[in-house]
Amino acid sequence: MAEISLALQTSSRPSASEITSAFEVATVKRSGPEPGLRHFTIQGRRFVTLRTSLADLINYAYGLHSGQLVNAPNWLESEKFDVTGIPEADRQPSEKEWMAMIGNLLANRFQFRFHWDRREMAVYAIVTGRDGMKLGRSEGNANGLPAFVFQGIGKLTARNAGIGDLAWELQSMVLDRPVVDQTGLNGRFDFTLAWTPDEFQLKGRDADSTAPGTDVPPDLFHAVQQQLGLRIEAKRAAADVIVMDHVEMPAVD
Repeated sequence: MAEISLALQTSSRPSASEITSAFEVATVKRSGPEPGLRHFTIQGRRFVTLRTSLADLINYAYGLHSGQLVNAPNWLESEKFDVTGIPEADRQPSEKEWMAMIGNLLANRFQFRFHWDRREMAVYAIVTGRDGMKLGRSEGNANGLPAFVFQGIGKLTARNAGIGDLAWELQSMVLDRPVVDQTGLNGRFDFTLAWTPDEFQLKGRDADSTAPGTDVPPDLFHAVQQQLGLRIEAKRAAADVIVMDHVEMPAVD
């Protein structure tokens, strides 16, 4: 089986000590008891997260799935934090710069230290469907940030999103293993994906997202094929992993 590369190669990825982009001002607070999904948003030049775990923050900074984190603490996903950061530069950062700033915050506030390794694991690959894609091209800024909104459990609306962005959203919020884009499709798309989650998706949240009297949408794999013209295939592949050498519970603001 050909090896699947997940995002960047190990040699191209920075270690915690190599990240230079930083927030000028950043706060880390313990999340309140209110229920809800984790949330990442950019409000002008403010980067805001709500109900994000250490796993969420690491996965965002390095484009990984929780299954690619080794030697994690027992509070990896149970403790939730709200993060707000304002960058040093007076311009709008790129997505890679936002990711680097979260990586820097992890190193400084969580004392996060790690090294890269590579291990074989189960992954999902997004590939083109037999009849071709059914995605509408976005008219948004090709260099702008993608936007994903869950309109209830099992309904995801995307704007200005690439297939790689969809892969990250699925692996970070929906599926139980890493997801890699193998479509070869470039560009940004606008689409809505509606499906009926099973008990292994969305971290076990209530899968009943269908109003009474409405049609029940298909499962995720059929929905992706029918609505987007793509397929999700289960495979095994060598993948980059982060081996966590040290991490501490942060002092919250």
